[in-house]
Amino acid sequence: MAQEKKGEGKDRNQYRLELVGLAPEGERPSVVVQVTDKKNAVLHSQAVTADGAFTIPPDILKKAHRVVLGAPDGNKGIQAETALSFRASEFTAQIRDGTLAVAEGIWSRFLFHWVCVSGSVRVCRRRPWWFDSLITAAISPAIRLAPRARALGRSQAISLAVREQLSPSVNDLIAWPYRCEVVCLGTVEVYRRTCCCWPIVIDDIRIDDLIRELEIIVERLPRPPRGFPPPPPPPIDPLATPFFKGGALNELALNAAADLSILRSAPRDRAAQYINSRPYLLHRICLCGAGSKVATGTIQPDGTFNICWLESWRLLLPNCYDQYAYVVKQTIGATTTTIYDGLAAGAWYGADDHPVLTSYSPKAFGCDETGTGDGDAFVFLDLAGATESHELTTPDAAGWDRVDPPGATSGLLFPNPGPFGHLRNLGGAVELTFIFSLGMRDAAVGAHYYRVSISKADALGNPTGPRYYYGQGLSPTGDGLAWQKVAGADIVPDTLGPVSVGAESNLYRIPYSDEAWVGSVRYHALIYTLNASLNVPDGSDLATAASNHLVTLEVFNAAGERLRPLGAPASGQPGTEVAKPFKYRRWFQPGGSVGDDTEEVPFAALTHLFCWDNRVPEADITRLVMNGVASDAECQFLIDDDDDGEATFGIEYRAYVPDERFQQSHGISWVRGLNGSAANGGVGSLPTPLSPTNVGKPPQLPANSGTNTFEQMLTRINPDSSTTVLERCSFAVTLTTFAKTTNGENFNYPYDQETAAFALEID
Repeated sequence: MAQEKKGEGKDRNQYRLELVGLAPEGERPSVVVQVTDKKNAVLHSQAVTADGAFTIPPDILKKAHRVVLGAPDGNKGIQAETALSFRASEFTAQIRDGTLAVAEGIWSRFLFHWVCVSGSVRVCRRRPWWFDSLITAAISPAIRLAPRARALGRSQAISLAVREQLSPSVNDLIAWPYRCEVVCLGTVEVYRRTCCCWPIVIDDIRIDDLIRELEIIVERLPRPPRGFPPPPPPPIDPLATPFFKGGALNELALNAAADLSILRSAPRDRAAQYINSRPYLLHRICLCGAGSKVATGTIQPDGTFNICWLESWRLLLPNCYDQYAYVVKQTIGATTTTIYDGLAAGAWYGADDHPVLTSYSPKAFGCDETGTGDGDAFVFLDLAGATESHELTTPDAAGWDRVDPPGATSGLLFPNPGPFGHLRNLGGAVELTFIFSLGMRDAAVGAHYYRVSISKADALGNPTGPRYYYGQGLSPTGDGLAWQKVAGADIVPDTLGPVSVGAESNLYRIPYSDEAWVGSVRYHALIYTLNASLNVPDGSDLATAASNHLVTLEVFNAAGERLRPLGAPASGQPGTEVAKPFKYRRWFQPGGSVGDDTEEVPFAALTHLFCWDNRVPEADITRLVMNGVASDAECQFLIDDDDDGEATFGIEYRAYVPDERFQQSHGISWVRGLNGSAANGGVGSLPTPLSPTNVGKPPQLPANSGTNTFEQMLTRINPDSSTTVLERCSFAVTLTTFAKTTNGENFNYPYDQETAAFALEID
């Protein structure tokens, strides 16, 4: 060991730090020595040299209250968590021979290393239908045919299958992220906790604890709707439900009902596998500490974050590991808002996970800049409602205001079957959203306004009858359009139109994507398809008939002059028209497909074909049928006189939509007595045609459904899985007809229902 310096003429003020257990080739930590007085003021500070030497003048040591050693904090101080503090008298006693020895368990804290986390942040502006469907899917998980339910027979199985077919799952809905924007401004706070988790064994008591916890969570969820189909969800604020916390999805609550159903019925080995495969469940049976803040960083212009910090080495016990949660905040003026709270939502990740933090907060603002602004000038139709425009089966443009001759499926959404339907007609209020690249604003193009018009299409795809403009008051709520915008510390509406400029009217200012837009209104035009003027030229009562329409987009400069792409033929419309270097494009295939996803439309405007039909579906139970004999009596008590339960029950009915192309399906369900359910055998269905073909549309006669036997409908499944055939009971039978009509963002199927009551008895 080095000795205190006693050389001639030198003060007794030089010492050496001995790190006990440090190997010759080992890494020596950086150490700072500070001397403080009783008021904690620093009297002396010095970095220990590479060979362990440091100096404290005798006069300073006499004034000292404490001597502190530790790792430097980069700001002329000592990292608090590494500090080793001595009273002045204790230090003097230990340093008497000139050496201060420190045990490895202490000095190892002085060794620091970099810890980093990374990820990205986005905001998803989901439409109301998405929140409604997600909540419905979360509280009404798909019913699986457990062993007890299999005894219900084929008819109940069909009923359950129809319900599943018409209801997107939670996973389907979460995987619908098309309307998300990069968040490029904000701070990210990093929180860490340590969890210790031991492997699950087959007969693990923690599985029962988890089931009880899920039961409590499910009990507190909104009550699931009853009936078939489920009624529309109540008008609630989705972000105030347990499924969202701090603007983030709460994965545990979102899946609680489905997880509980599976864990209750799964064998123990399968339950263990199920929990292990879902981190949000696995962490509930682990021992986890409270989260503590360890770092803060900023979001980069591309929406990513990379946050690193120095800390001492930490020893973790076997089966223990660190997890990280994130809190994202944005500041508008003097107001700071939390837009994503992973702590509240229980969203924990590993250091290497690189998560995508998704905020659903309406207060979040993104940076969805479209195009480069360096001559990349184009415009195309992006969305119809929440549906990407490549899902629209529009014919190719044949001119600025027309398309090629349409076919039977032209103008419909979803040419390929998927979770949201197949070949669905438009109806209601359809929001149209366009993409205007930043290059459209460049001086070479100078696009400042846009205009949307609608005209009816004839059989050849040509416009016929009057042309109507968005801005003429076609919607019952008017055609004024305003987006919300950040202005200093406030969020204010910015009116886009309609305005008149020069000789042109019904113009709207183009809201370019690099402006600070917030809020849920992001469409450029709302087409109210129920307006009679948009359907029949004379405005008669046939306004809801199925018909094809041409929707046209034009762009104008700040002087109100119409712009057309270079090389495109003139439209021939009145007013000034100027050729500029930009392109109209049509999105014809999903992003990421082979080849280009958009194609040039070489005309003076951009036109798409839409088919809409607002007529409602029809469901009509005309008579009840026993053993093939139909009756329309008001009160029906049906008795099986043979006492064998083999008598049959069915209905005579009509189920159709005016245009057969737009019927999705129809179904017939029955419920027994009070609180009939799948578990007690008290619900079922009657067979219907497997295709959605219209049934009994006038002038056709009504048709008969398939049948169930009396015994099947009167069989009750007891809690012990035994069965009892009831002697008699009351029933209700419901016919439901579904139509395909959608506005592009509400993917539920409009329906009509009729219910009839009756009683069955086995004499």
